[in-house]
Amino acid sequence: MDAAADLLPEKSVARRVDRELFLLLGGTAALLMQVSHPLVAAAVGRHSDFARDPIGRLRRTLNTTLAVVFAEPADAREAIRRIDRRHGPVRGVASDGRSYDARDPELLLWVQTTLVLTSRRLYEAVTGPLSAQDRDAYWEETKPVATLLGISRDRQPETLADLEAYERAMLSSHVRPDAASVRVARQILRPFEWVPGPCYWPSAALAAALIPAPLRAPIGLRYRLRERLFFAVAIASARILRAVLPMRLTVVPQARRFEARRAR
Repeated sequence: MDAAADLLPEKSVARRVDRELFLLLGGTAALLMQVSHPLVAAAVGRHSDFARDPIGRLRRTLNTTLAVVFAEPADAREAIRRIDRRHGPVRGVASDGRSYDARDPELLLWVQTTLVLTSRRLYEAVTGPLSAQDRDAYWEETKPVATLLGISRDRQPETLADLEAYERAMLSSHVRPDAASVRVARQILRPFEWVPGPCYWPSAALAAALIPAPLRAPIGLRYRLRERLFFAVAIASARILRAVLPMRLTVVPQARRFEARRAR
């Protein structure tokens, strides 16, 4: 792969989707899906600084992730190398005796799956369905990034439908939340203990709407009528705000800067 070449095509579906600020509302759901895998939970619980500095950890993760999509080629590749360097020391043995390694392609693929499917589902809930071609392109465009992180092409599901089939297979086999998953999920759902619990209910309701149903009860999420109504109102509000607010309030700053550079 040419180091100077752009990681994404000129008319990128990923850039069209990931520029939307409302996608940040799906972050909690993606994290909860990730740590529902016991080995990911063990790695996060023992090596992440999220519990000590949730705001800082979130900011650094977002900046790095969005750089992969919206930075110029050299900076995007450096962001991928930063991710890989952070993964390097993250290895050990989980409470059930299984070893984990953040560079394990199987764990990396599960994390990649949660990011792609959560973003796609939330984007379509707000803007309407993507075409079948755009759905497949959204997944296809992540493959070079996944390859640079160590997931060989033959491990990556071919189409988005294949990716969804892989998700279902993982949910029926490897992704079964354990005690470590529950502990980390509680930290994600309530990062600051001094904040009253009800203040976190909107975030939990959004997460419950977006994660696969089999994961809700094991990690303590409920999806009753009031959560369903809240999600419907949140989606309707996102549609309206996206239509009436200026771009600086609806598009992530990394995308605004990228689009301004390319326009010049």
